[in-house]
Parts: sequence; C-alpha cells; structure tokens
Amino acid sequence: MKNKNDQHLRLQQQIIHYRSEAASCRQQVQQLEAELAKEKMRSAYLKEKLREAETTTVETYKKKIAALERQLLLCEIALEETRSNLSKETETPALERAAAVSSLFHYSVVIPTHLDEEELTIIGDFIIRNHGTTPLHHLIVCLRLLPPKAAVLSGKIILPNSVRAEQEAMISNSAESWTFTQENWREKVRQSGEYWLAPLYDAPLEPGGERRFSQFEITVSSSSNARSLTVDGFVYCSELPKGVPAANHIAIQW
Repeated sequence: MKNKNDQHLRLQQQIIHYRSEAASCRQQVQQLEAELAKEKMRSAYLKEKLREAETTTVETYKKKIAALERQLLLCEIALEETRSNLSKETETPALERAAAVSSLFHYSVVIPTHLDEEELTIIGDFIIRNHGTTPLHHLIVCLRLLPPKAAVLSGKIILPNSVRAEQEAMISNSAESWTFTQENWREKVRQSGEYWLAPLYDAPLEPGGERRFSQFEITVSSSSNARSLTVDGFVYCSELPKGVPAANHIAIQW
C-alpha cells in the first residue's frame, strides 16, 4: 500500500512538473511571437523608410538634372542668338527639320468703362503644338511685354525652389503649372519686359501634342502713362534652341 502511495505521489509531482514546464514553454512561445511581431514591424518600417529615401533621392536628382538641362538650353539659346547676329547658317540640321512647333495667343480684352480710373485686362491662353515627328524636350516660353513697365503678367506661375513647386512637381496635374527659368526673373521683367517660363512638370511634348500656358492675365494699370501694349511670344526647346515666334501677337491701343 505504501509503494502505491509513493508511486501516486511521484506521478502527481511529475504532472505538476510537466505542467510547469508546459506553462514555461507557452510563455516562451508567447515572448518569441511578440518578438517576431516586433521584428516584422521593424522590418516593414525600415523597408518603407528605405523606399522613401530612394524615392526622395531619385526625385531630387531628377529635378537637379532637369534644372541643369534648362540652364544648358538657355546657354544654347544665347549662343544661337549670338551666332545669328554674326552670320546665317546655310543648312538646317536634320533634327530641326524633324522638329516643328507652333504657338499662338487666344485671348480677349476686358475694357473698363473709364480707362483713366480702372485697369484694362487681357485674359487668354498661350497654346503650343508639336507639328513635328519627334518629341520636344525642355520647353521654354518667352512672353515679351512692350513697353516693359506698361503691364504685369500673371497666371499659373509658381516661384522656383518653393515648397509648392516641390509638391506640385510630384503630382500629375502640375502639367498646368509653370515656373520661371531664371532666379533673377524680376530684374529681367523690369529691364526687358520678358517673362521666361517653363512647365513645372517637365515632360516631353509628343508629336501631335499640345501644351498651354492657360488663363493668364495681363493687367494694365490705370496709372500707366503708356497708351499701347504689344505682347510677343516665342517657344524654345532642346530641338529648336533658336526659338520659334508665335503665329500671332497681342497689340492694343487705348
């Protein structure tokens, strides 16, 4: 009888021991599962940060490259203008023969009741079309207001290097937005009346495609001494660094 009692006691002790071991194992499993979940979250977080860093770096370099290419195009434009003043080229490069662009103003004039008291306003679009067989890269538009101080141009223009420019360059509908190509654009406007603009979203203009500087406004102040205004447009691109004048211009007198 005593042996049976001892055996029963040992079995109970073993059962308690195994239950304790099982509880300990379950606790270890739970800890390991918690650590695994943390590691998964940490891994996902690091992957997301790495992806964001790679995307930011790539976009930053893309914007820097686009800015440098625009600057190069401006230099090419200046060089071509200097060459044209010295002599006319006898042959047209094959690339320029394949590239063809046209532009025009579509506008209306809002005439106030009293010109001496209210502002005269011109509202319109500057429309650019690719009629060639090759895409046009790095479009640049020059809108020249003469006399320079007679009026002010405004529209969907975002200042370069601004936070808004950084944000809109990342979204698709920024194709409607434009920006100045020169940091000293205010001085250029004051001196020559020239507004040098480029699309904020610098995508190529494909053959048959169209791009607009839409809903611009030209405001003539009532205090201006000028009694006439002329607006000329020119389009430049990597394929046509000499530039192409618009098919029409704006000319008003009051």
